[in-house]
Amino acid sequence: MESKESKACTVAELVAGRWGDHRPGLWCEERTLTHHEVAAGAAARAALLAELLPPVGANIGVLLDNTPEYPLWLSAAALARTAVAGINPTRRGPELARDILHTECRLLITDRTYTPLLQGLELPGVRVLLTDSEEYEALLAPYAGARPDPSRADPRDRLLLYFTSGSTGAPKAALCSQGRLAAAGRSLAGQFGVRADDVHYVCMPMFHGNAVIADWAPALAAGAGVALRRRFSASGFLGDVRRYGAGCPGRRPAPRSPGRTGWPGPHT
Repeated sequence: MESKESKACTVAELVAGRWGDHRPGLWCEERTLTHHEVAAGAAARAALLAELLPPVGANIGVLLDNTPEYPLWLSAAALARTAVAGINPTRRGPELARDILHTECRLLITDRTYTPLLQGLELPGVRVLLTDSEEYEALLAPYAGARPDPSRADPRDRLLLYFTSGSTGAPKAALCSQGRLAAAGRSLAGQFGVRADDVHYVCMPMFHGNAVIADWAPALAAGAGVALRRRFSASGFLGDVRRYGAGCPGRRPAPRSPGRTGWPGPHT
């Protein structure tokens, strides 16, 4: 029998499909969220977006390291039918401002790590939300009971705006729809044999399209867990893979141990 995930045409459906799944689903440093908590957090952020953004035509920028807030906002954008522009933190000054304005971001999600990069930039019409602030927690609080509703999402909805390398000029934002991302996730999950009891270790920066398309989306499509590394560390890579029991580090499924059963969780 086909699962709901195998029939899902949008990322919003994949996100909502994890509602009620109380297995651990997202790890980052000392924090663990269940799949259900991720779906609930996405629903709360989607409800907030409905209040902060106009009904159509507005995008959000995400300027963050690989923290839980990144997949939460990707998921929220899918539910809210909003596109996410992954903002590259290696950009500076007018180039950084250009990326934010070029992608028509009305809301920029960031934290105190990156506020120094924004000082002095002219960003007319852009509201900045700091995910590590009391204001942010207060804005989300009224929506704590929200449930994910994927019914309005359409496969044609834009979801990702990810930048090209800019080798022949200023970086341009390539488009990826909900349908394309959901299809890519299902295809790669099938190709690599990703299962619900696997853990994807995502150490590539999530502002990069490959991290979302080839790492996050297959895990979401398969109902697998995701382990995040705030920033890549060559010396910490193997330790993280062992800690999280990752079977798909950086898009390459690792061989399973003989007799391994059940879903893996963080361990030392």
